[in-house]
This record gives sequence, C-alpha cells and structure tokens, in this order.
Amino acid sequence: MKKLFYLFIILLVSIAGFSQTDNSLTRRLKDYTRLYLELNIERMMEYMHPNLFELAPEYRIIESKKIYYDNNTTKTTIGKIENRSISDPFTLKGVKYCKVDYYMVTILSYKDESRLLDTAYISSMLSTIRSVDIGKDVSYNASTKQFITKGSDVLIAIKDPSKPWLFLEYNGNSELVKKLFPVEVIEHFKL
Repeated sequence: MKKLFYLFIILLVSIAGFSQTDNSLTRRLKDYTRLYLELNIERMMEYMHPNLFELAPEYRIIESKKIYYDNNTTKTTIGKIENRSISDPFTLKGVKYCKVDYYMVTILSYKDESRLLDTAYISSMLSTIRSVDIGKDVSYNASTKQFITKGSDVLIAIKDPSKPWLFLEYNGNSELVKKLFPVEVIEHFKL
C-alpha cells in the first residue's frame, strides 16, 4: 500500500511538472502572439531563440521586419493570429521542442493606391504574393483596396534548460531557416 502511495505521489508530481511547463509555454506564446499582433518588433526579439541571430544580427532582423511591415510603398498589418495546436514536447539533447500550428491573416495596403487602378498590376501582385506564401489563400478586396493573405503557419517553441520558452518561425521554403533546426526535429515533426 505504501508503494502504491509513493507511486501516486510521483505520478502527481510528474503531471504537475508537465502542467507547469505547458502553462509557461502557453503564457509565453500568448505574450508573443500579442506582440506580433501589435507588430512590436523590438519586444518580439526577446521571444526569439538566439539561433536566429547566428544568421543575422538582431538589429538587422528588426530593421528588415520593420521595412517589410511598413515601407515607402506598402503597409502590412496583422488581421488575426489564432494558435490552433501545440504538439507534445520532443526532447533532443536536453532541449524541448514543440510544434505550434497557427492561423494568420495579413493585410497589405498600398500608400499610393493609383497603382491599383491597373487590373494587370493587381493580377501580377496576386501572383507574386502566392509565389511567396505558397498554399495560402491570397485575395484582393477591391472595395478596401487591400491584398489579404490567410493561411496556416508553423512556429517551433524551444525550451533550453536554463531559458524560458523561445520561438522560431518555420518556413519550409527557406533553406536558411532549415539550418536553424536539428534534422531530428524536422523529421520528428514531419516538416
């Protein structure tokens, strides 16, 4: 009976430990998602895994993201981010990885709408966006004069032993991004 009691206690502590990890991931993901919706690029960097900064310095990533979302020609906003699922953790060499599937809507607006009077230009833009955002629903709303992209994306949550959960976006179309993840992680999550 005593052994059964100890087994129950160990099981309870294990479940509580997993629950804490899950809660900390959920909290961090919620904060990251809020910052993404706000396009608070500088604060988002606090949630990025340092592997990203091996590809480019943090200031360059901030600069390029700012230019992507707001430049002389266009402004892109986030219409919606919805975290749909978080996988069970996969552990490799003491590091935990979770795959986060999320749905996002982005809205691209032109600052000078005169280009949008040309239907050939609109068709060309739709083709260009579709070639970048492969597999996503890309449309043009003529009444608002905006290009809307809807679709699913993947975020990898990474928990190094001494750090909080951090994130890296996974884009299967980018060879550089593939270098950020061990091949075992890519294979495990079938990315």
